[in-house]
Amino acid sequence: MTADTTPTADSPTPDPRTVYSGRLGRHGSARDAAAKRSLRLSNVRAVTFLAAAAALVAFDVLEATAESLALAVAALLIMAFVAQVFVHRRVKREERWEGALADVAQEGLLRLDRDWERLDKALPPAERSLEEPGPTHPYARDLNVTGQASLTRLLGPVTSERGRAILRRWLLRAGSPEAASTRQGAVRELAPLSELRAEYTAHGRLDGPKSLDGLDHFLAWAEEEVWTPGHVGTRVAAWLLPAVVTVGVVAYFAVDFPPWWILPAVVQFELLRRLMPILRKAFAESSPAGPALQALVQQLAALSGREWSDPLLCSLAERLDRGGDPVHQHLERLAGLLDTVESRANMFYAMLAPVLLLDVHLFMALDRWRGAHGSEVRDWLEALGEWEALAALSTLAHDNPDWVEPGFVTGDARELTCTALGHPLLPPDQCVRNDVSVGPPGTFLLVTGSNMSGKSTLLRAIGANVVLASAGAPVCASSLMLPPLRVRTSMRVEDSLAEGISLFMAELLRIKEIVTAADDSANQGHPVLFLLDEVLHGTNTAERRVAARGVIRHLMSVRAIGAVSTHDLSLAEAPDLVVAADAVHFREQVEVGPGGQGTSLTFDYRLREGIATTSNALKLLEAVGLGGLKLEE
Repeated sequence: MTADTTPTADSPTPDPRTVYSGRLGRHGSARDAAAKRSLRLSNVRAVTFLAAAAALVAFDVLEATAESLALAVAALLIMAFVAQVFVHRRVKREERWEGALADVAQEGLLRLDRDWERLDKALPPAERSLEEPGPTHPYARDLNVTGQASLTRLLGPVTSERGRAILRRWLLRAGSPEAASTRQGAVRELAPLSELRAEYTAHGRLDGPKSLDGLDHFLAWAEEEVWTPGHVGTRVAAWLLPAVVTVGVVAYFAVDFPPWWILPAVVQFELLRRLMPILRKAFAESSPAGPALQALVQQLAALSGREWSDPLLCSLAERLDRGGDPVHQHLERLAGLLDTVESRANMFYAMLAPVLLLDVHLFMALDRWRGAHGSEVRDWLEALGEWEALAALSTLAHDNPDWVEPGFVTGDARELTCTALGHPLLPPDQCVRNDVSVGPPGTFLLVTGSNMSGKSTLLRAIGANVVLASAGAPVCASSLMLPPLRVRTSMRVEDSLAEGISLFMAELLRIKEIVTAADDSANQGHPVLFLLDEVLHGTNTAERRVAARGVIRHLMSVRAIGAVSTHDLSLAEAPDLVVAADAVHFREQVEVGPGGQGTSLTFDYRLREGIATTSNALKLLEAVGLGGLKLEE
């Protein structure tokens, strides 16, 4: 393992691209070197095997001294071959280990570049398939919380299903400011430990994408009632009967003792027959977790013995180190037992199992482990999943050192203020940042501007950063202060042919959910942050204007805060909305080619005060070559 180098207060924070590039080069070279050694060992093993076979043939053909010499050479070659097998296994393990670390570094570079397609292909299948929330989720689809190009992918790798479930919960359900602030401390301490996170991820991946299968069955088995304490007689018989039968058989053949061993053998056979359904069930439920436990043992061992200063990390460490015995030692013992369960098909084991009641003893060993630790397993996995989710948030902090921890305001303050706010999913060199303020209650941010100018991106930037802040992650801004907020959006609303829902009806249903949430929040003290992009654009302009004004008025009356983007510059012309609207806009620059031929539009994506004064729909028609169409008003 590589030691972590945590930056001190006097040392500059390492550039994440430099960190990932250096690690990719280092581990990639080590992987390639191990692959070459593995190939050489394969060739050496083949030569050794053929030489041993030739020596055995010579032993069969030669006579006298030459025959003995050939046998000795064959024996030495066979021992050499066995030693080469063990060495080759270590080299292949090293190749896989270095390859896993190189993959983690490569994924880090792809995250920095926001290269979503290549990142999706680089991830293992188990981490690539994300559980998508339903279409009725109040903001997940609009804000790209999950999916290929999403906040979930922007965070660091998570190898366990429980870690992914916890991370999804943090992103899809806003927690309290206290919970988010608590996570911020853990993220702050974990952020510099990039080597530890890389090794943790590599351990979780070495067993392959199926290594996490079977944990649910295993948990069900671990939490069942322990069997052995109520069957003392069976436990005694399992030890006594094989000993009596073995002694009786030896005495029968050695000193011609009467075959009395047959009677205890019959009792032993009947005991095994009655216990077999219980044994099969226990082995079937526990054994699938074996590969996953091997990965967990290595991950837990990497964390064991570390001292943390953050209270949340200390709490997680205590849950994984109760009574001074590290959890990985308990799981390592269990993993060994489950490995024996998988080895029951071995011919040697199968021959001795009925004679010595090996299956019964194996079951009782598993049951003793379950009695000692079964009730703690779920908490161990939850604690480990929470640690991995925090590690994913800390990777975001490591990868974006210019992002900041958001602050939370309490009391009656209900205003979201941001400086240099950007969209977290945009590549840094393409991300234009703006100062934004949303609230206080009774006001709303009215964003106007022409097509493609940045209105929708601004709304999504606000929502995505609030989601990250509520999860305890850093945000893409120079500063961000927010109260407890419940995010609700209406942006990418679609009709549904299968359900017979038109676009306008789909928008109405989404608006209804936003209004209901705002009504509920009015009595709970946590305001709704609404983000409405071209609200109710599925109907005609006149009715849309009336309906949209009514929705905004209601949201203002229940002290919600939010932003509305629109092309309709008359939306806020009603006297009460003119007072409530904080109007901002984006604009474009039009460039006409030489001789008046050709039109191009450029955007600076800078937010300006006031209502937009230009539109560009006709200019865009011309820019894409449709300027010759006959248009009528």
